[in-house]
Amino acid sequence: MRKNTLAAAVAIGVVGSVAAILLTPPDQKLGAMVRFVMYHGASTWVNMVTFTIAGAAGVATLLGANGWQRYGEAFRWLALPHWVVNTILGLISMKLIWGGVLWNEPRLLMTFAVLAGALVVLAAQFLVDSPKAPAALDALLAATLWVLVLVLPNLFHPDSPVFRSGNTVYIATFLGMVASIAIAVLTAGVAIARRGRTTEAAA
Repeated sequence: MRKNTLAAAVAIGVVGSVAAILLTPPDQKLGAMVRFVMYHGASTWVNMVTFTIAGAAGVATLLGANGWQRYGEAFRWLALPHWVVNTILGLISMKLIWGGVLWNEPRLLMTFAVLAGALVVLAAQFLVDSPKAPAALDALLAATLWVLVLVLPNLFHPDSPVFRSGNTVYIATFLGMVASIAIAVLTAGVAIARRGRTTEAAA
C-alpha cells in the first residue's frame, strides 16, 4: 500500500507539474522561458520546506522526541539532492535570461552556502556517533536559510515577481507547480521515514 501511495504521489507530482507548465502562457519579455523560471521558483519553495521540516525535526529530536529523528534524516536526504538540482536550474536560468552566470548575485552565493551547509550536516551524520549532532545542525541550517532569504536583497529581479505581476493565470499555475512538487516530495519524505520505523520494528 505504501509503495502504491508513493507511486501515486509521484505521478500526481509529474502530471500536475507538466499540466501547470503547459498552462503557463508565454511572457512578453521572457517568452516561453517564463515556464522554466517559474518551475525553478516553485521547486525552490518546496525545497525550502524540506529543509524547514528537517530543522523542525532536529529541534524535536534535541528536545527528546526521538520519533522525529527518522523524519529529520529522511528530509535531510531529500533536501540535499533537491537543492543540487535547484542550484543547477538556477544557473541555467541565469544563463538563458541574462546571458551569463552572475557569480556575485547574493541569492546565488546563498545557494552555494546552503549547499555547503547541507553537506556538513550529512557528513556529521556519518562521522559523529550521536543523532543529536546532525539534528542540531539541521535546525541551524534551516534557521540560517530563512534568515538569509529574509535579509539578502534581490539585485537582478524583483521579489515575488509572480504575485506582483497581478496575473491570475501565472499565480494559479505557479501555485499548481508548488502543490504538485510538494505532494511528491513530502509524500516521499514521509514514506522514507515510516519505512525506517518499520525496519526498526522488524529488527
